[in-house]
Amino acid sequence: MERLRLPLLFLDGVVAVAAATATFLWAVNVLTPAHLQVASASLAPLGLWPRVAAVVVAVYFVLFNALFLCVNFLFAKYAHHIEVVGPEGTESVAVAAIEESLTRSAREIRDVEDARVSVTKERQDPSKPVHVFCSCSTWEGISIPDAMEKLRSLLSQRLKDIVQLPEPPVIDVHVTKIQEKAPPPREKAPSKKDAKKAAELFHGPEYPIGQDS
Repeated sequence: MERLRLPLLFLDGVVAVAAATATFLWAVNVLTPAHLQVASASLAPLGLWPRVAAVVVAVYFVLFNALFLCVNFLFAKYAHHIEVVGPEGTESVAVAAIEESLTRSAREIRDVEDARVSVTKERQDPSKPVHVFCSCSTWEGISIPDAMEKLRSLLSQRLKDIVQLPEPPVIDVHVTKIQEKAPPPREKAPSKKDAKKAAELFHGPEYPIGQDS
């Protein structure tokens, strides 16, 4: 099916462009029902063959797309769920849920920015370990090996908290960008309301000092 992916995507693109072009021409009143009548009249001498050919092509196109989607879903290379069989039963966690949780955990590290995590598990060869790929950016002046080791350790621990795997996962970390050091946050100037409240709370010395009124 991998060999048929590009031709199918090309045909889908051609059909989508043709449909979008026809819709646009109809919207700007360039393509009207009169044009369709002229085209139909020019094909009338051919009898039913143009209609039969159009029906066959449409049915073939729809069935081919449906078959392609079904085959990719049933025989996909990577699993959509990670299942672990234990003595008390089977545990299953969606790969998308694991990716979201690992991404949130990675973004908790101060030295990491724009973290994105993808998790893959071979479906046809369950003996292969889970592969975790994390891409992120960091700051200038940060020790990248230390930050990446901290990130890898955090991802490994979080994955262990989610699902108990028979084999340790393979965790790859890729730094996409080293950004300039973030400037310190500016102190916000007090508003007039806060200044007025502070003035009301402050009381200066009362005169005369040391004498009873």
